[in-house]
Formats: sequence, C-alpha cells, structure tokens
Amino acid sequence: MTELNQNLYKASCEALKEAGLPEHLVDAASRIVATDEAGKPDLGRNEIDTEICKQVVERINSNERD
Repeated sequence: MTELNQNLYKASCEALKEAGLPEHLVDAASRIVATDEAGKPDLGRNEIDTEICKQVVERINSNERD
C-alpha cells in the first residue's frame, strides 16, 4: 500500500467538509485519494474505493443542484 500523502489528505478533508459531506465519507475518500498510485490502473483503487468515490461525487453533485 502506498504511503498516505498528509498534505493531500488534509486538503481533501477540508474541501469535502466544506461541501457538507458526512465525516465518514470525508475520511474514507480523503484516505483513498491520498494513497492513489498514478502509475497503476484505476489509480490502484479497489472496487470499494471506487464505490466510495462514486458516492462522494453523487453527493457533491446533489448538493450543487439544491
């Protein structure tokens, strides 16, 4: 597993909190993006990681429509 990029994790947390996402999604998604592996297919994400990121995008899009 790739080492957690602390700066990216913190920036992601701040942005997702500002978007009004629940804490469990903020932490999970931030950990995922902070450990992405650029050279691997799907950034090294598994199916669960991909589903969490999909949920985050859906919630953000939903918040923007409201």
